Amino acid sequence: MKSSVLKLLVVALILAITAPVVRSQEIKSEKVKVLVNTISKPAEPETDIQLLEPRTMKQGETFMPDQQAITLVMKIINPSQGIKVLVNNVEVEPTAAGDLYTHTYNLVKGSNSLYISLVKDGKEIKDLAYSVFYTEPVKNLSPFAVQEGKYYALIIANDTYRTESGMMNLKRPVSDATALREVLATRYTFDRSNIMTLYNRNKLDVEVTLEELQKKLLPEDNLLIFYAGHGKMDQEADIGYWLLSDATSSRVTWLSNSTITDFIKACKARHILLIADACYSGSIYSARGMYDDASTAILDLIKSKSRKAITSGGTTEVADESKFAEVLVEQLRINTEQYLRSLDLYNLVQKPVMANSMTSPRWGPISNVGDDNGDFVFILREQ
Repeated sequence: MKSSVLKLLVVALILAITAPVVRSQEIKSEKVKVLVNTISKPAEPETDIQLLEPRTMKQGETFMPDQQAITLVMKIINPSQGIKVLVNNVEVEPTAAGDLYTHTYNLVKGSNSLYISLVKDGKEIKDLAYSVFYTEPVKNLSPFAVQEGKYYALIIANDTYRTESGMMNLKRPVSDATALREVLATRYTFDRSNIMTLYNRNKLDVEVTLEELQKKLLPEDNLLIFYAGHGKMDQEADIGYWLLSDATSSRVTWLSNSTITDFIKACKARHILLIADACYSGSIYSARGMYDDASTAILDLIKSKSRKAITSGGTTEVADESKFAEVLVEQLRINTEQYLRSLDLYNLVQKPVMANSMTSPRWGPISNVGDDNGDFVFILREQ
C-alpha cells in the first residue's frame, strides 16, 4: 500500500515539473506561426514611359523645332509583358534595345498635337501630351547673304600608259576615282550630272573639258578637280606635269601645272579645290611642301574666294600604289560633319597616309591664282 502511494507521488511530481515547459513550447510555437503569417509579398514596380528626345520638348510648353520632321526617342521604365507604345494612335515598334522606342513624325505647318500613349493589355496606363508649332525657316533676303551655288567635280584618272612613254601601268587610279565619284554623289551636294569623269583620256580631252567648265561655271559655284596618275617634274625649269594616256617621252605631250593654274585663275567659281594623287604634285603650291545652319566661321570661309589644293606629296616621287586616294575616299565616306572644310579633310587624311607610306600629304593655297583665305566646304546631303 505504501509502495503504491509512493509511486503516485513520484508521477505527480514529474508532471508538475514538466508541464510549464510544454506550455512554453506551445506558446512559442503559436508566436512563430503568427510572425510567419504576417509577412507580405512586395508590390511590383509600376511601368512608365519617358521621352528622351527631343530633350527640349516639354509638356505644358510649345515646342518650336527647326526641322519639319522630328524624331521621338522614348524609354520604357520597368517594362512588362503586354506593353505597347502609341504616337497619335499609331503603334511604335521597339528597337533592338527592347526598352527603347523611336518614331519620326512629320509635322504640318502651324500647330501640331502629339500624344504618346503607354498601353498595357489594351488599357491606357500613361498619356503624355505635347504642343508643337512648326514654321518654315525664313530665308535671308539680305544682299549680303551667301548665294548658294552648284557643286561640280572633274575627276581625271589614268592607269594605262603607252609603252613608249616609259611609264608603267598603275593599279588604283581609276578604281579610286570611281569610288570618289560615288561618295560625292551619294553623301554630298554634288549632282551626278555635274560630275565629269575622264578615265584614261589624253591631254586634249582634259584641255577641252577645262575650257567648257570655264564657260559654264558661275561666280557662286564650287569646283573640285581630282587627278590620279603619273606625274613628272622638270627639275631645270622647276615645272610639274601630269602625264595623261597619250604621254610620250616628250614634254610637249605632258599637261603642265601652269595649264591647270591658268584655268583656275581665269575660272569664275567662288571655290576651287584641287586634289592630286601623283608624283611631284606638291609643286603646284606657292612656297610650301546650303548654308542656313552653318556657323559664322563657316560662312566667312564660304563668302571668301578660295583656291586650295590637297596633294599626296610634295616635290618628290610617291609610291605607285599610293594609299592617299583610298584614305581620302574613306574619310569622306565616314564623315559626319555637316560642313567639312578642305583643311579638316586634309587633317583626317594626313596621319593615316603617313602611317602607311613614306610620303606626307600637303594642303595649302595654290600660287598666284587669287586665293582670298576662303575654303572649299563639303556639305552633307540631307538624309
